[in-house]
Amino acid sequence: MTKPYRPIPLEEIVAELSPEDQAHISDRARELIGEYMALRDIRKSRALTQEDVARTLGGKQVYVSRVERRADVKLSTLRGYVQALGGELQLLVTFPDDKTVKIGELGQTVGPSKARGKRKTAA
Repeated sequence: MTKPYRPIPLEEIVAELSPEDQAHISDRARELIGEYMALRDIRKSRALTQEDVARTLGGKQVYVSRVERRADVKLSTLRGYVQALGGELQLLVTFPDDKTVKIGELGQTVGPSKARGKRKTAA
């Protein structure tokens, strides 16, 4: 009769690795976690409250809460939120050949006539 399947906890596997490999795994895990933070987590890591961010944006706390919960945010909204945290939003595109390109100006606020596509008409 065969032994029943027993999952092996990750801690047991890591414990068998060299201290150098354990340190490398730990460092890489921190790096990856740091790359993928939710907006709320970024704000908290900056020791800011929703009220602090709202005050900087000139809005209400409920607005900041909505931005943090949305799955789809306008770039201009995200840019303003990040600036209120003291940061700068940078958009990067990475291609399969490992080339990365920084997109500039996308999501920048433009004047009302340009944003709405209004044209002057001849009288």
